[in-house]
Amino acid sequence: MDKAADVVVIGAGIAGTATAYYLAKGGAKVIVCEKGEIAGEQSSRNWGFVRQQGRDPAEIPLMMEANKIWRGLERELNADLEWISAGNMVTFDTDEEAAGWEQWRQTAQDFGLPAQLLSRAELDAITPGNAFDCKGAIFTETDGQAEPTKVTAALARAAEGRGAEFLTHCAVFEIETTGGAVSGVDTEHGTIRAPVVVCAGGAWSGRMLRTLGLKLPQMWIKGSVARTTAAPVISHAATWTGVAFRQRRDGTFNIATRSADHDLTLDSVLNFPAFAGSFARNKRDIKLHLNRLAFDLLGGSFSKAALAKELTTHRILDPEPNHKVLNHVLSELHRLLPDTATVEIERSWAGYIDMAPDMLPTLDALDQPSGLVLATGFSGHGFGMGPIVGRLISELIQNGKPSLDLKAFRFSRFSDGTKLTPHSVV
Repeated sequence: MDKAADVVVIGAGIAGTATAYYLAKGGAKVIVCEKGEIAGEQSSRNWGFVRQQGRDPAEIPLMMEANKIWRGLERELNADLEWISAGNMVTFDTDEEAAGWEQWRQTAQDFGLPAQLLSRAELDAITPGNAFDCKGAIFTETDGQAEPTKVTAALARAAEGRGAEFLTHCAVFEIETTGGAVSGVDTEHGTIRAPVVVCAGGAWSGRMLRTLGLKLPQMWIKGSVARTTAAPVISHAATWTGVAFRQRRDGTFNIATRSADHDLTLDSVLNFPAFAGSFARNKRDIKLHLNRLAFDLLGGSFSKAALAKELTTHRILDPEPNHKVLNHVLSELHRLLPDTATVEIERSWAGYIDMAPDMLPTLDALDQPSGLVLATGFSGHGFGMGPIVGRLISELIQNGKPSLDLKAFRFSRFSDGTKLTPHSVV
């Protein structure tokens, strides 16, 4: 294979696929390289929440613009995405949490984003028959939900319809440079020449960039999700109340929890200093495990050969879900929503989330090497941002300047002394 393109995108998750869609829409010749399948990892395995609520202040303008895109996305893509605009609700139990949410609500208000603290009657109207034992709740009615398994596939079809080419089972082994500038990629099937490469590799991005001598701190966290059998419709508000749930159009629920697993690898040691604070704050929610993954990734991607072996060994990361945690979540759903007492888990899955120390994505065009653009590090909340990220990255490439400020998401923040403290409320 010897191909050429204006832009090569590494990774066919929602960020990479949306980027390809907007680039192709703007007339660029785009090739997307994916080691496995389209949306094979995080982008098809997340909760399906599309939320502005609880975002870091730096992300709020992006998510407000993303929300506008989501509202017309089914029509634009001519696809059923199971989009429901029924809001996002989070309950809280303590005065400290209430104060934190009130502070966030005021910040959101400064951006023109309305969010309301609910009375008990208002909460009950949104979720009838609930047994929530909480001090209060916050609700952003313009938020929504969509079905992850459908969205990225629809974006890919739309991108292909505008001329983008998707190469699945085509791992990128190396980003090639000449004279300090990107010149293309070396894949398992040959070379693709391009002056611009977008790294949207999700959990694999840090390992890919390491071969260029670039350090992107990432930590893999495994989250487990289950889908239940159907129940009568109770509420379509995406909800967090100790456990997370959203009821789909067909009455089934997607359920999950904050609890996560971390499978130890060499990167756990290499990146520990950047994540020590986060581990300390969340030690009750993160369980550590040593398993085969540690040995599979022992090479640490310090060489092209090591990276190639890892990418072709793990075409699609498909970890075993934590069934114990999910059974507990189901019990909590039964308790919180008595009308779900007879629902059972129909299927379950897990996925690896690429976490950044400050839980913010990296959206940036680098100077060294020039032509390398990053769209990665979404830290478990990139699904909702996907469409706006695609548009902004395409603007960055085609216009030289995005329509929204991306300074908070610059790559240099990991080395310029910026305090990397997460601000997200959830």
